[in-house]
Amino acid sequence: MKKDVQKHLESAEDFLRESEYLYSGGFFRGTIGRAYYAMFHAATALLLHKGIERSSHHAIISAFGEYLAQPRVVDPKFHKYFIEAFTLRNDCDYLAPFAPEEAQARTTLQRAREFVATCRELCL
Repeated sequence: MKKDVQKHLESAEDFLRESEYLYSGGFFRGTIGRAYYAMFHAATALLLHKGIERSSHHAIISAFGEYLAQPRVVDPKFHKYFIEAFTLRNDCDYLAPFAPEEAQARTTLQRAREFVATCRELCL
């Protein structure tokens, strides 16, 4: 496995652990943010594994849809999960009074676990 792919997978796992820790403490905005970043790094790793380089969040999300979800390298639900996590993370970070519910945090974390595991498997 290429070093840059491995580094992004390691980052994805770190962010996933942080998300789980924040969830256990009731910090739902942080849970969502860290879960999104776990997905972002896992997606970046898989794209790099396939020889596709992008840098911005929008470009990674778009490339994930175009090169992985549309041709069904991954289940298209993962692209939907990625977009929803990005949107929710933005709401948490930039809408001052926004307070996500526990169910939103739990769902985002569960989806991030599945997303990261799928990307990791496909990078092997």
